[in-house]
Amino acid sequence: MDDRSLGPLFVEMTDQMRRRLRVLFVIGTLGGGGAERQIVEILKHLDRDVFEPILYVASREGELLSEVPADVSIHSFWDEFLASWQSVFHRILRTVPFVRWRNLAKILANERIDVVYDRTFLATLDAAVACWLRPTPRVSCCVGDPAPEFQIYSRRVPLMARRISRWAYSSASIVLTNSAGLRHRLIEFFSLPAAHIRTQYNLLDFERMERLAVEFVPAVSESPFLIVTSGRLDPLKGQQFLLEAVRELIQKRGRQVQLVLLGNGPLERPFRDYVAEHNLEQNITFAGFVSNPFPWYRRAKLFVLPSLHEGLPNALIEAVSCGTPVLASDCPSGPSEILDGGRTGHLIRPGDSQALADAIAQCMDNYAQWQMLTAAASLRAKNMFELRVGLKVLENLLIATASGRNPAGLA
Repeated sequence: MDDRSLGPLFVEMTDQMRRRLRVLFVIGTLGGGGAERQIVEILKHLDRDVFEPILYVASREGELLSEVPADVSIHSFWDEFLASWQSVFHRILRTVPFVRWRNLAKILANERIDVVYDRTFLATLDAAVACWLRPTPRVSCCVGDPAPEFQIYSRRVPLMARRISRWAYSSASIVLTNSAGLRHRLIEFFSLPAAHIRTQYNLLDFERMERLAVEFVPAVSESPFLIVTSGRLDPLKGQQFLLEAVRELIQKRGRQVQLVLLGNGPLERPFRDYVAEHNLEQNITFAGFVSNPFPWYRRAKLFVLPSLHEGLPNALIEAVSCGTPVLASDCPSGPSEILDGGRTGHLIRPGDSQALADAIAQCMDNYAQWQMLTAAASLRAKNMFELRVGLKVLENLLIATASGRNPAGLA
């Protein structure tokens, strides 16, 4: 669908409503993850002549909260819930989810929301029930592999949870996945109709990245061989295999490497214990959450993404756009699409520390060859994930959904 088609749709909507479309964005928190970053970027760049964005979070917290534009009002469930004297009883009776669904439905009505955009698995479940209580058209996003997410959140009653999850996705006007691989995974896992699911790649502001990449120079030497990885310290991100690979390279192969981990999460303490146990403190640095990772990517000799599962990893796209050689796990979706099946970067099987060590050693021994791939990788990333092009597509989807059109028919 070209940009000219936005005009008739917008005219139709303004005739019907005579005001900007009110879009409610639903997510758990604004932590430093890729899904949260996407919400913030959309909030920043959504056309204010057409849309009035409003944000609903379960909890008003997270590293990206300060980046929400000033004109976006924020509703936080826990702020309102904890202010109520009834909260104690609901927590004892374990009825908090019912209160949350009612709360979200009330906001849909009070704010006169025209269309909902939910992102992440739990946000989709909440939005589905709320939009059933107060009928509102909805665009849902799946940004993580459904199999491990379902296993994490649905342990007690898996059969019922699978039915509820399938209903939640089916009840949306359209479901967006951020990679083609993830689209296939979602269709197969929940037996969803293919026509109901479409791929909408992540939106990245490459001009912003270029500005931020020169803000400072990280206080770490490129020598010995500097490796950077970025992501939540979580079992699905696979950093444990990278730590094992670095230990193998240093203590068994005599290689001089330096690893910097950007990010925090539940595995930070066990990872630090592992590093201390194996006397790797001089070689492995935990930098924590870094609001501007781009200078780190440019400084690195190699960026490594060791994930076991991904939707579409922003960090890998960002590292590629900074001209850094990359090594990534060929998990079921994401990295292979970004790296053109391994033609613009190197892919290895997930969960294999030996394969990681071998690939890093190969990069060190053949660095010029690895660098030769960076220009094509960066160009491909900018063509696929440029913010303004993708944002126009999303805006058309939101308008079509709010107007009652079938958004799956938009090209």
